[in-house]
Amino acid sequence: MSYSVSESWETYNKLKKHLACGSSTNSKIPVFENVEPALIVRGKGCRVWDVDSNEYIDYRNALGPVSLGYAVEEIDSAVIEQLQNGIIFGHPHPLEGEVAGLLSEMIPCAEKIRFIKTGGEAIAATIKIARNATNRNKILHCGYNGWLNNLSPPRGSQPAGVAMAHPEKGVPPAISALHTSLPWGKLEEWENVFSQEGEDIAAAVVACNYAEMERGDEFLHAVRELTARHGSLFIMDEIVTGFRIAVGGAHEYFGIMPDMAVFGKGMANGMPIAAYMGRAGLLDSASDISITSTFGGETLSLAAAKAVIRFYLEKNVIEHFWNIGELLWKNAADLAAQHNIPVEIKGFPVCPAITFHDRDIHGAFFKAAYRNGVSLNNVSFVNFSHREKDIEETLERLERAFKEMA
Repeated sequence: MSYSVSESWETYNKLKKHLACGSSTNSKIPVFENVEPALIVRGKGCRVWDVDSNEYIDYRNALGPVSLGYAVEEIDSAVIEQLQNGIIFGHPHPLEGEVAGLLSEMIPCAEKIRFIKTGGEAIAATIKIARNATNRNKILHCGYNGWLNNLSPPRGSQPAGVAMAHPEKGVPPAISALHTSLPWGKLEEWENVFSQEGEDIAAAVVACNYAEMERGDEFLHAVRELTARHGSLFIMDEIVTGFRIAVGGAHEYFGIMPDMAVFGKGMANGMPIAAYMGRAGLLDSASDISITSTFGGETLSLAAAKAVIRFYLEKNVIEHFWNIGELLWKNAADLAAQHNIPVEIKGFPVCPAITFHDRDIHGAFFKAAYRNGVSLNNVSFVNFSHREKDIEETLERLERAFKEMA
């Protein structure tokens, strides 16, 4: 099996004349010319099709938001029904409060909730709330918290489009000085920063490291204790981990209570929505400090979110992620070892990191996977539409890819 993607790339190269950077999302920019699909036009269940009509079993899932699968009837029907009644209004729609109530019942830290469109914006909102609440200036970051607040050189896990770029460029030194990135799991470095600057640290914003997720049990509790001791706020970035390792994300899974948390990917199966939530007093301060967004209460995404929540409650989605993810990644790692391909699959099976010590092997692996109809990313996701037969077919395709590499 080998796919031709010539039409896909020819069309893509024409589009680049007007589309800056080749995509509005850095991590979606195709890099393996004439090998990976440059343009995807359709998805159904766990599969996607490119401009050349090639079919791929998909584990990119739009970089995480497609948690249930493409074109899921229950979710699409909810969006279509709401579309017939209007998209957005000059006053709140009941869905805004209804979805907030559902999230409050499901997510441990969510006393109150507010909606916005992207995770980066939601993180920025929590940072402003934290600075106002503590009357302090400095923010500690762990992992990727979205481009709006990634204001110092990154340390730790980053998406490919961020790790290869320079997010500190374009940021005045006076602003950058207020943001410090610290690595996942290295508590001594966190303790040193708090001992030196604790009186001016407004908050720590933490996103889990995919490859070393299991360290969260010790590390997150330790950071929670540090922030409490120094009067700082603890903000969990659950943009990826929410509705994936648990509905309530890492803070539910590891049993930690942050002051605030941000959710996004996964909560509306691809519709654009994010939520920032936490202690009631903190969230109620948002309007007083001019945090606002015209599209925060857009109804199509809220209708999708309501349908997704119902779907999760009725179908035990999280358990499926863990079971089907374990089936795929354990067997994929075994196949790589059998063919002497130095690929490591680390972290939880619901969102593992595919890692390499050799950059050439990295490229060869992804190219071989694409040529055999498997669409992967550095962090790959299963969705609810992946069934055992899809996993079996994926493993057959990956074995062909490994044989090509060997």
